[in-house]
Amino acid sequence: MSSKDKVASVRVKDVNVFELTHGLADALTASLDPSYLEYIAADCSGTSTEEAERRIAAIPEDRRYLTRVLDSLDSAFADFDTETAMLDLPHMQNRKPEAIKRYLEFRLRQFKMLLDAVEDYVEEKYPANRRTFLAPAIS
Repeated sequence: MSSKDKVASVRVKDVNVFELTHGLADALTASLDPSYLEYIAADCSGTSTEEAERRIAAIPEDRRYLTRVLDSLDSAFADFDTETAMLDLPHMQNRKPEAIKRYLEFRLRQFKMLLDAVEDYVEEKYPANRRTFLAPAIS
């Protein structure tokens, strides 16, 4: 089994709380630099992650996982309007309202985990610079 297959099977197992869509395992790993997959496979098998961490440190910022996540959030919420979304809800055919709710709850948990991890990192690395902003600019 390749590193990508190991990572995909671990990741799919970990996210079984929501309705899986076709190709989810591939989507979870397809856009990741192989260094991330090497790290995850090493971590899951209990072997050293040092070489993978070194490779991850060398990834250009525009190819980093976190950059992709932040850019995706920008795209997803650039024109977000709850009222417009609610106009669609009664007319959804392929995605039922209950499934949409579960999906959004799952994504909210993911976002909260990311926010908590970034907050912990910032508090540890930059304790004197802690500031709270309603809508921080990311540059």
